[in-house]
Amino acid sequence: MTIPATMPAARIHAFGGPEQLAVEDVDVPQIGDDEVLVEVHAASVNGADLELRRTGFDGYFQPPLTLGVDLSGVVVAIGRQVERLAVGDAVHGRRSSADRGTYSAYAAVPEDDLVRKPDALDHVVAAAVPVVGLAAWQALVDVGHLARGERVLIHGAGGGVGHLAVQFAHHLGGYVVASDTGAALDRARAFGPSESYDFREVDVLAEIALVELVVDPVGGPVTNASLGVLGSGGRLVTLVGDPDVAAARSRGANATSLDSWMDRDALTRIDRLIEAGEVVVDVAEVLPLTEARRAHELAEAGEVQGKLVLDPRR
Repeated sequence: MTIPATMPAARIHAFGGPEQLAVEDVDVPQIGDDEVLVEVHAASVNGADLELRRTGFDGYFQPPLTLGVDLSGVVVAIGRQVERLAVGDAVHGRRSSADRGTYSAYAAVPEDDLVRKPDALDHVVAAAVPVVGLAAWQALVDVGHLARGERVLIHGAGGGVGHLAVQFAHHLGGYVVASDTGAALDRARAFGPSESYDFREVDVLAEIALVELVVDPVGGPVTNASLGVLGSGGRLVTLVGDPDVAAARSRGANATSLDSWMDRDALTRIDRLIEAGEVVVDVAEVLPLTEARRAHELAEAGEVQGKLVLDPRR
């Protein structure tokens, strides 16, 4: 295929609200020796994208920036050192760095940040999985060390990370306690937790028995308050903010802040669970790339049930 010189991309030139997002024509990125050029078929919206737009992660990145971390698409060119992937491969994954985003028609991605997409996963589902799926898996397995039969409390159980964490924990043999509210809790209940609570109606932390693991994608006061449901040997893994490590240790427990990473083996295992029908990825809406601003407005309002996905080909 002929690769164009320019492409549409959703970018920011200053930090701030969703109004900073604009779709404009930019040069198609040049690939490094260890990178591939992917024609993007879908890219999902994640909390990290909102934070990058607001602050650049406290100024670590500076605009102009193309947003987006995960993607699904087809390889159209490869660097000189690329060995595992070939032109024509359907792939998905997540960039290890947010410096060159995926809200675009083409994206330059390190080979190590991608796996081949199973035929059974369409591009929309494949794009929705990497960031939230790996975060949920790593919170439960790599950091949380969930063992069969252990009790795990999952906050935000109907959210992007939470709904997958509920399903992964069930697959791993955990006793799942789900916490959320309203329609989000209804979504979480559809995946069969052993217990479920609406935190607006019930003081979940006062209601439940001790658990071995807490997975917290919510942050705020709930993080350290959750230490109260951990006994000796318990673990708390939060994806937002910094837990009180000393308070956890005083209980004989452990508290960790997780910054998730690309893991090809874990993503491949997640793909197999989806292929087998053991895990369902909840996609709320697919929007064209030109509506990236609206996607961020919806995500920021917190009213979307399921993942938002952008399609640069629409």
